[in-house]
Amino acid sequence: MLVSEDGEEVKLSLRGLPEWLIRAYFEEMGATLDGDAEMATGATADGWSVSWMHQRVKIAGSRDLELTQFDLIFAGDELQQVTDDFMKKAQRGGG
Repeated sequence: MLVSEDGEEVKLSLRGLPEWLIRAYFEEMGATLDGDAEMATGATADGWSVSWMHQRVKIAGSRDLELTQFDLIFAGDELQQVTDDFMKKAQRGGG
C-alpha cells in the first residue's frame, strides 16, 4: 500500500482486492456510487468523495506474473478517518 497526502487529497494504492468489493466497501461506508453500480469508478458521501482507476503491475522478481493495482484518490473532509475506515475493510479481505 502506498499513501500520499496532498492538502485535502489522499492517494492510496493497493493490490489484492477485486473492484466489486471496493465498490461494496464504499457503499457500506455510506457513499453513493457514481453511475452504474457495476461500472462505477467513483463514489460520493457526505463530506468526502473517492475516485479510482486500475492498472496491471508486474510482481517484483517475476517474469510474467502481474496483479491489478487500484489507485484511489480521496478528497474532502476528515480524510484520515475515511481512509482508516476503508483500510479496516480492505485489510480483512472480504472475510
